Amino acid sequence: MSSEQASVPRRQFLKSAAAVLTFPQPDDAVPAEPSWLWTGAVTARSATVLCSFRGLPNGAPMLLVSERQNLSGARRVEGAALAAPSRRYANRFVVRYELTGLAPNQEYFGGFVPASGTRVRLRTFGAGAYSFLAAFASCAGGTRVVPMSHVSNTRLFDAISALDPHVFIHMGDLHYYNLTGAPRPIEVMMGRFRRSLDRVLSQEHQALFYRKTPIVYTWDDHDYGRDGSDASSPTRDGARAYYGTDIPHYPLPLSKNADGPIAQRFEIGRVRFLMTDGRSERNPGQRTMLGQRQFTWLFEELGQAARDQVPLLVWVNSVPWIIRDGDPEGWGPFAAERQALGQRITQLNLGPRMLMMSGDAHMLAFDDGRNNPHGGFVVAQAAPLDRFVRRKGGPYSHEPPDQRNGQFATLQVDDSGTTLTATLQGYRHLGTGTAAPVPETRLRLRCSGGRCEVLTPS
Repeated sequence: MSSEQASVPRRQFLKSAAAVLTFPQPDDAVPAEPSWLWTGAVTARSATVLCSFRGLPNGAPMLLVSERQNLSGARRVEGAALAAPSRRYANRFVVRYELTGLAPNQEYFGGFVPASGTRVRLRTFGAGAYSFLAAFASCAGGTRVVPMSHVSNTRLFDAISALDPHVFIHMGDLHYYNLTGAPRPIEVMMGRFRRSLDRVLSQEHQALFYRKTPIVYTWDDHDYGRDGSDASSPTRDGARAYYGTDIPHYPLPLSKNADGPIAQRFEIGRVRFLMTDGRSERNPGQRTMLGQRQFTWLFEELGQAARDQVPLLVWVNSVPWIIRDGDPEGWGPFAAERQALGQRITQLNLGPRMLMMSGDAHMLAFDDGRNNPHGGFVVAQAAPLDRFVRRKGGPYSHEPPDQRNGQFATLQVDDSGTTLTATLQGYRHLGTGTAAPVPETRLRLRCSGGRCEVLTPS
């Protein structure tokens, strides 16, 4: 076992690390302690907090929410408890807290007992022009070979946390359990997903990171089913159902009843994000990655973004886009669908004010649009968080000479209200809980007047 995966006792770690989240606990306190908690679906005035408990003999506890770290002056928020048994814990519950009426561009803390060390922290987005930092990456399964690791406890998550992003966009492979089994009863399959999630969120460095940083998450193959999985996977219904109950997410327009892809749309300031599901509707026989419903949704959302004249549109796509037709990876097998989307983007003149975030390929590389014949927009490939290097697709205009484990990227947006500057920067973990920028992976876009110009990095 490597030092990256060395286990620190959970209680000891959570008491000693991350001062922003840790407080002394008096001996006579009996806090309602969740197994895990994380946040998402953040807007300018709302957010969602999800917590897991093993047993709720007295019902769901109130969440104390305050603008102060010590929870002074906190308001009490009632939660909705759901029996969510895992394969290991029959008495497992998930409690959802919907925070509404929040102030824009404001930091909030949440907890259950002021004296307890268990905290969650988030920042609401600003309304209108707003500057922010988003981190993004994929693929966190560890690098142990014997036995093969499935989850990661790398200090890379400390390094991302040190940059203090407003949100972390996880583009898939949250774990590498490669689940399979009978699709029914669905509760059994959901239990398998929940056990996998519990293991991810019991890793100290990930747990603390997600308490401090809201998540936006879509799956890829290893955390949806087996390697290369698609709509035929027996895990599909269970994955969709568990995602709806255990994962913080924005509204799911195509899966209101856990019966469709987990595509989502959200805004941070004046930047619009579209996130697609590249697995649960994928049908190689019909040459579609998105499926008809999701393809139509994306087609219409692209048109809406053009009509709304959004300064910058970001497509979160879990697999490589720049890859040759017919390649078995990424969009290679779905060339006609990619061409149709590229033509739509070109016809709407969205390419000059659009960028894509993508994962799956275990590499860090950016392209300024010159190698993207399907829309001509900027593409940012960021992975692996913690897995073996594996290159796919290309070429890319901005790529380091070597690829390594422990890579991610950030999108820094600076918006004056008239001019929006978006800076993409790749990072590499130094192995000590810190990260260094990778000079070859830096791109800057200046957006004004309905288009973005790619600038020469300074």
